[in-house]
Amino acid sequence: MCGIVGYVGQKQALPILLDGLMRLEYRGYDSAGFALYSKDHFEIKRNAGPVQGLIDLTQDCGKTETQGIAHTRWATHGAPNETNAHPHRAGEIVLVHNGIIENYSQIKEYLSKEGVQFSSQTDTEVFAQLIEFRRKEIAKKNPTQSAESTLLQSMKKAIDEVEGHYAIVLMALGIPGKLFGIQNGAPLVVSKLKDGALIASDIQAIIPYHNEVCFLPKGEIFIADKDGFHAKGLKFETIDWTADKVEKNGFESFMLKEIFQQPMVVADTLTGRLPLDQKSPFMWDHQKAHEVLWKNVKRLYLVACGTSSHAAMAAKYYFERWARLDCQVDIASEFRYRDPVFEPGTVVGVISQSGETADTLAALRLANDAGASTFSICNVPNSTIARESSFQYPTKAGPEIGVASTKAFTAQLTMLCALALDVGRLRGIQQTKDSAQKSFHGLARLPQDLDQVLSQSEAFIKIGEKLKNQRIILFVGRGTMYPIALEGALKFKELTYLPAEGFAAGELKHGPIAYIDPDVSIITLAPKDEWYSKTISNLEEIRARGGHIIAIGTEGDTEIQKISNEFIGLPKSAWGTQPILSVIPLQLLAYGCAKALGRNIDKPRNLAKSVTVE
Repeated sequence: MCGIVGYVGQKQALPILLDGLMRLEYRGYDSAGFALYSKDHFEIKRNAGPVQGLIDLTQDCGKTETQGIAHTRWATHGAPNETNAHPHRAGEIVLVHNGIIENYSQIKEYLSKEGVQFSSQTDTEVFAQLIEFRRKEIAKKNPTQSAESTLLQSMKKAIDEVEGHYAIVLMALGIPGKLFGIQNGAPLVVSKLKDGALIASDIQAIIPYHNEVCFLPKGEIFIADKDGFHAKGLKFETIDWTADKVEKNGFESFMLKEIFQQPMVVADTLTGRLPLDQKSPFMWDHQKAHEVLWKNVKRLYLVACGTSSHAAMAAKYYFERWARLDCQVDIASEFRYRDPVFEPGTVVGVISQSGETADTLAALRLANDAGASTFSICNVPNSTIARESSFQYPTKAGPEIGVASTKAFTAQLTMLCALALDVGRLRGIQQTKDSAQKSFHGLARLPQDLDQVLSQSEAFIKIGEKLKNQRIILFVGRGTMYPIALEGALKFKELTYLPAEGFAAGELKHGPIAYIDPDVSIITLAPKDEWYSKTISNLEEIRARGGHIIAIGTEGDTEIQKISNEFIGLPKSAWGTQPILSVIPLQLLAYGCAKALGRNIDKPRNLAKSVTVE
């Protein structure tokens, strides 16, 4: 993986390819390359490092070519170097690839015995060499057959032999003006332009050129030429994202822009969904199907990876308190390996920013195959996860460019909070506490409260800057604040590369307290909730051992200020919405520290925006 761009048409291909690669940089990568079809040969350039380094190699090429493919790679098989960068050449074909070929070592061994020589350590080259090997076999048996028919047969044969989830796009000498490819579990999006056809693994590379796209169906070989696309089952739709939505708009980074977009994102996600009062239904797309989904539910699985799994952990508290529903949270990469039980009445919800997360998609398919009812909470409505789930609850965060998720996470929490309230209503649960009513009203005023938190952004960033020399940063919280503490630690690790750990505050004395000394900062989430007094006790334990305490609590709380080195006061909010407010200071603390350390905030090392391999 990570990014694919392809173009064939009447315009100069290279500028379009390079622009697409630049727009896919946010996904994370370690090398880049392109191939142009130039008369009777391929012009191939590859570079270990950023796309800009690849651009520096293009002074003497790309002047006339109108067909090409390009790729940004995030290393899976083989080191991140020029040799392993895409595209890969095999005889008369050149290929780019996302995903993983699980049986590549067996195929490589077989081809090596047949005399095929390999120049890289990648599974991608194995795929390319297999197609070329089969192409030669077929051409030898049918020498009068057209080059295109021979190539298509060789692709079909190779596809039957490889195992895994992947997407490929390729070109072949002797077949000018055409690109070939297949989507087999890794996303590909296509768009027909006035002057040709554009292919990419992400709509970010397409939106600047056209907003009518088709998310390619799985398993169908396609052909692209200047007149468009040739394949079965292509359905084009209009995407309402515009190119200006992916620009920085005056912010110093995409991540900072996206942090400040959170009030708007929450408002957009709730617009048209909040009812007039708590007893009325929330307004979902396909309301009847929503009610059927939850009618006889007995158990809920929430499955996700990374940041999304923290949203699921917070939602567990919502569903169990408000809907009195047994809710289990699973890391997607472990879910299908623990042989989960799908009894009648089981609903499985998967959460993903990109909608293409490989482990989460595998968990969804396991649930679907078992006959469970499924739903997705996703930021990309036409993604694979959204399409394959029984029901969608789309968030409306818009494109998120920063690799470390911010606004998508906030939108997920908002959606889960609203959904749990509505499921409680559907199940006729009589609320014994007033948290449901207060949280319902808290959702309505959440955008204003988020704006108020962001008004302190400079103070949060400055506190973060002071953390750059700490030995370790600990994040602690109780109840719904525990998953937020985990998210704060994850953001810190992602952006700063410094050691950071999140803990349930009650677990401090069971081991983590051994960390604490004056060189350790402890960021404590301590709103005035039902666990407040116990959290204060934990802070006293930390204080007695000399830990540097940064407390995030409720504004006006003088008690916690007395035992903290630094205090961040947030607006008084409801139990259900307090976690959403509390995450913003954590994002900005990590941002400030990363900035002080000179880190690449939008593209942290080794990370990919959409993890499309297991």
